[in-house]
Amino acid sequence: MTGAIFPPEAYSAGEQFQREKQMLFARRWLLFAASGQMPAAGDCVAHGIGGWPLFAVRGTDGIARAFHNVCRHQSMPVVDQGPGHFEALRCRYHGWTYGFDGRLAEAPPRHAPDRPVAEIALTPAELAELDGLCFVRVEPAAAAPPEFGFADRQFVAALTTEIDANWKAVVEPLLEIGGWHFAFPLALVGDGVIRQIVPRTFSRTRIIDLIFTGDGTANEAGRRERAADKSAAEACQARRAAGEPPPATGSVADFLAAVAASCAAGTPQA
Repeated sequence: MTGAIFPPEAYSAGEQFQREKQMLFARRWLLFAASGQMPAAGDCVAHGIGGWPLFAVRGTDGIARAFHNVCRHQSMPVVDQGPGHFEALRCRYHGWTYGFDGRLAEAPPRHAPDRPVAEIALTPAELAELDGLCFVRVEPAAAAPPEFGFADRQFVAALTTEIDANWKAVVEPLLEIGGWHFAFPLALVGDGVIRQIVPRTFSRTRIIDLIFTGDGTANEAGRRERAADKSAAEACQARRAAGEPPPATGSVADFLAAVAASCAAGTPQA
């Protein structure tokens, strides 16, 4: 399948995004955070990535673990979006409190569980920490996480850009301008920078530049580059929504063919 076969609704409606969620994002190792974003016990990073609400937290044993960001009481978020530090993982809606290992520690008497606390825990996701990076995967499989060659780099900063576009419309212009090594499906590796693509919904995407060089200052050149990339993505989204097809050949077509092949690999679960 070539990129040109993707219809406009693949960029502007939820059905294709649900297929990508189940067939692509759940089955691949996804870059989630730099280890340096959570160096100490209780440090946490949360994303809604590829339609999956997840968070990673550093335990008192030094191990980073990932969980679905869904309280076992009434399915509300356990932690807010973004990086932060917690003394305990306490759902702000009804007070259920979890340890950094995901096990329920306590619940208020008026919201007490109907079975022993020891039997209740957050739903885990697979996490692998490699070369200063944390990767997550919703469905375990045999494949190993990718290697980006940043083992000797020290994390400096994370710079976030919010974009009103489908994630595919964010990736397309970046592939066309070059300068990045694309690690399918959601990361681009540059010189001292890893660009993390975070599909939040079918129409909202977050770019996080994980900086591993310099002092992390968001200089004017960097700001201009991120603004230009945002504009290019939103313009691409507008073209696709208007019915303009993606290129039928080249790196963008190869990227979309890989997305299509992943989504055709089986039948999405409900």
